[in-house]
Amino acid sequence: MKKNKKELPDGIPEENVYENTHILLYVFYAIAVASVVLLMVNQ
Repeated sequence: MKKNKKELPDGIPEENVYENTHILLYVFYAIAVASVVLLMVNQ
């Protein structure tokens, strides 16, 4: 994690700063695309 990038407001710990896309975001996109594909195939 890069430090001293910018000052955090009071009450926000350093662990809550994300600089990369979370893996669950990719999982949710994959589920959404797969559900649309299934809807189109099963018509």
